[in-house]
Amino acid sequence: MREYEKKCLYDRTLVSAIQEKQFMKEEDGVDILMKPTPEGEPARLDRRLREVIIAKRRLFAGRAAAGWTLSGERYRPDKVTYDLTETSVRCTERLIPIENDHQIAIYLFCSDKAQPGCPILVYLHGGGFTAGDIGLFYCQMKYIAEQSGAIVVFPEYRLAPECPFPGPLTDAWGTVQWVYDHADELGGDREKLMVAGDSAGGSLTNGCALSDEKGILRKIMGIYPGWDMSDYRTQTRYRWSYDCYEVVSEDRDLAYNRIDRIKSSMEKDQSSSQNLYLQGKTSPCNPLVSAVYASDDQLRRFPETVIVAAEYDYLRVGSDYAAKRLKSLGVPVRSIRYCGCDHGFLDMIGTIVQSEELCLVIAQELKEL
Repeated sequence: MREYEKKCLYDRTLVSAIQEKQFMKEEDGVDILMKPTPEGEPARLDRRLREVIIAKRRLFAGRAAAGWTLSGERYRPDKVTYDLTETSVRCTERLIPIENDHQIAIYLFCSDKAQPGCPILVYLHGGGFTAGDIGLFYCQMKYIAEQSGAIVVFPEYRLAPECPFPGPLTDAWGTVQWVYDHADELGGDREKLMVAGDSAGGSLTNGCALSDEKGILRKIMGIYPGWDMSDYRTQTRYRWSYDCYEVVSEDRDLAYNRIDRIKSSMEKDQSSSQNLYLQGKTSPCNPLVSAVYASDDQLRRFPETVIVAAEYDYLRVGSDYAAKRLKSLGVPVRSIRYCGCDHGFLDMIGTIVQSEELCLVIAQELKEL
């Protein structure tokens, strides 16, 4: 058995099981590519994820009792990743200037498969705008680079609360512009530029699309993206309810617990100066924060858009609405849903099989540019 296979915590044939069972389903006029669990068990948590959730409850019981801390968000021993690559992938770090004001670090991943003029991916990590770094996403980026033959660029944008809005977006869009200007130097094709991001990174991805007045982006991909940071109890664009989540009774408590993890943050005053990302500097209804509030004309400028959702994620309902709206405006949009999963599953490559499968989907999206 090869070394990388020893590290993986599941039978890798389970990836094929997901792909073989996937099917299309129409919901509210939008076709969704459904990615079932490997066992094909409907309306229930993936059995591997269920074990992880139970373990997390035990691990963080004491931390929750002590109260929220920033260090607790940034230091996550529960998020362990594994290297699934078989071939050589180089990772180099360099500093790039942003708006002639400051510099940030970016990480460039390039495999031996990469050819001159290959696609380029700028990946914007999640973490609630306050956490996340190359350590958590190194294995995912390396695997995507290997499987796609593309150049993968991972910026470590500045984080809140030290750098509130619009700092992270400034760094994200600044990275995209720098990559476009330096594509030849990197060995890629600026006409094959894609931006993707998970969670808060999905919000930043939307912000980049809204900032792209010259149309330099070919495709964007949001992974359980933050389309709406406003209070679900007062917004009227779509209806949010637990009824939106079909789940068997024995898994309901665990599934709702994971949904509530994000939902509870939305119940706080997003306009308050206590909000670590916004700090009262703008409204959560600013389209650069919550793209569902963008005008029709703004959204019509979006490039081809792929929206990936987790079945048991609070943000899924808002992103489903976003897919419907983009379709109504004539934007090429595709929706993918990972059944049995919760918010953040990409963080656990090598532990949760859907993380590996999603990396393969991202790689395929790059190949199709």
